[in-house]
Amino acid sequence: MSSTARSAILPARTDRKVYILWMAIVWAAIIGGFGLDFSRYLNESPPPPVLLNLHAAVYIAWLVLVTVQIFLVEAGNVRLHMRLGWATAIVSAVMVPLGLAAALVDMARQAGHPDYAPQFLALEFEELFAFSTFVIAGLLTRKSPAEHKRLMILSAVAISDAGFARIWLHAIRLAPPGPFGWWLQYFWGISLILISMLAWDWFKHKRVMRSVLWGAALLWGGEVIATTLNFSPMWKASMTAFVKAWGYAG
Repeated sequence: MSSTARSAILPARTDRKVYILWMAIVWAAIIGGFGLDFSRYLNESPPPPVLLNLHAAVYIAWLVLVTVQIFLVEAGNVRLHMRLGWATAIVSAVMVPLGLAAALVDMARQAGHPDYAPQFLALEFEELFAFSTFVIAGLLTRKSPAEHKRLMILSAVAISDAGFARIWLHAIRLAPPGPFGWWLQYFWGISLILISMLAWDWFKHKRVMRSVLWGAALLWGGEVIATTLNFSPMWKASMTAFVKAWGYAG
């Protein structure tokens, strides 16, 4: 076997435990964040639209599929892992339009509320774009296990901000002012995972995998754009009109 082939296979074999750790952190963020917010969600009046519940169910189903695939590789059942991969791809394709619709429905129902912030859709768009990019890249790199698995982990990380943000808002309860403070509240957890992925590659393999390098650039770049737009009056005005038009269409 050539040295190039060995370098492509070795990280996939030696990184199995850390994949489990990264997914465990994502699960902790989702369970912890939404657990803290669950009673408020159940007691909303009027109750949340069915679409939001459906979105949550599909979201959890996707996380379960990805987690099961990680454990299948650990158990050596690669064939079933590959079969479930296509199921994951189908659920991923459903998640994007469903996530967009859920974000718009949720925003439209908040119109008129004192905390109404349609500019927040910048975060939703950034999240869905990053998720889609990572899933597509993950499918295209199936023959490179190390890159493929990192990209699928990154796709989970991309949509974990809601859990991390709820932990911050309900447990930490600090609201630093300005754009950096807003970024910190919503993206602190994602940054910690990205830093850990970069550090793992560097200290474990003496190089940063291309997927992690470009993934970090995509996520952090998107977060900067989302944060900037959140403080843009022009973006707020355009999103206000967009949500209003969506409400009329719905």
